Amino acid sequence: MTVKIDIVSGFLGAGKTTMIKKLLDGEVLGNGIAIIENEFGDISIDSNRLEESGIEIKEISSGCICCTLSGDFQKAIKELIKEHNPNRIIIEPTGVGRLTDIISIINVIKESEDIELNMVMTIVDVLEFEDFIDVFGDFFIDQIQYANVIAISKTQLTDELRVNSVIGSIRKINSNANIIATPWDELEARDILDVVKSSILNEDTCLYDGHCCNHGHYHDHNHEDDSANTFDYYSFETMKIYSHEELAYILSSLKNPIYGKVLRAKGFLLDADRKWVDFDFTPSNYDIRKGRVKTIGQVAVIGKDLNINSIRNLFD
Repeated sequence: MTVKIDIVSGFLGAGKTTMIKKLLDGEVLGNGIAIIENEFGDISIDSNRLEESGIEIKEISSGCICCTLSGDFQKAIKELIKEHNPNRIIIEPTGVGRLTDIISIINVIKESEDIELNMVMTIVDVLEFEDFIDVFGDFFIDQIQYANVIAISKTQLTDELRVNSVIGSIRKINSNANIIATPWDELEARDILDVVKSSILNEDTCLYDGHCCNHGHYHDHNHEDDSANTFDYYSFETMKIYSHEELAYILSSLKNPIYGKVLRAKGFLLDADRKWVDFDFTPSNYDIRKGRVKTIGQVAVIGKDLNINSIRNLFD
């Protein structure tokens, strides 16, 4: 039986894990699902968030599956197929991986395993789009150019002019991908799957506010070499208690350049009531919400030119 391979890619903090959980919770992907989770660093924040779905998860940490961990990535897929005989494997690569490299590795695996590349989805944060294009250029563009579905996240946090502007910019990079731009909480998992299915049939669809629209598109892109090694990563474990106000202050402070260019922070910590909370940070937004019980608090920060001492002092 051929195993379907789905990739849910996207830059730091875009919402990859949220999208996967939405599809899993909607029970639209069938049975026999396994996940390969690639964290950038040594603390697995996102895999902890997916564990409650009861899906078989293999973790690849402390690097990027498209470069230094290529061998581990191939081994993980082969082990999943041999040990669990899944119908579908979902791959969530680190936010600093190249989509082209991941696809190339899967094509190599196809030579020895009965697999087929199915969905290639990239999540694009509408609030960070312009900054990421400016700062990371072709590195960020690569994740957009080679997707067959592009899901724009956080559209509920901005206006239609900005959303339409980002859609237009995406179409200059990728003229064929199907686009999801409606706020995700307004969509059922089945709506998203329908867009995925039509993308595999190469239908040019843009789902915005639940409706399809057509665009004039063109494509122009030159590929240059970049490396995940341009990013810094810092993580730690703690049982320190934080009030909601303290944690909100910390996350809002991470925008300050004295900490370096913080692109993503995530984790789970104890609040003043000794309850667990999950948090996420991107430069344009942060979120603190109730979490399930954990065994220890964990924090992970990703960015460029991070001031590790200052960040640690901020959390202390």
